[in-house]
Amino acid sequence: MSTKMRMTKPAVVAAMLLLSVVSQPAVAKWSEKKQASLDAACEAARQEKLAPMRAEFVEECVAKKQKPDRAACERFYADFGNQSGNRAPLFYDLPACEEAFQYRKSR
Repeated sequence: MSTKMRMTKPAVVAAMLLLSVVSQPAVAKWSEKKQASLDAACEAARQEKLAPMRAEFVEECVAKKQKPDRAACERFYADFGNQSGNRAPLFYDLPACEEAFQYRKSR
């Protein structure tokens, strides 16, 4: 083996080690951004499904005068579909939410 080749092997190994150490935080940051993006897509899909249901409950509340005014009905149903006490959240079975869950599990 030539002297030149013996000298470059340690340099290549050191460079590869340095690159792997430096790139780990970048990969972690990218992974976090992707998870946040998937979570946001999930929540957007959930809200799209929940909005008409929430509006229907608010209208029923106003029509039946269950609360003093529309604003009170809107406040009462603002969290409809979210987890509350023993009540499970709705629509986490949507494809966008399944994708976010699978990505979180794979990390």
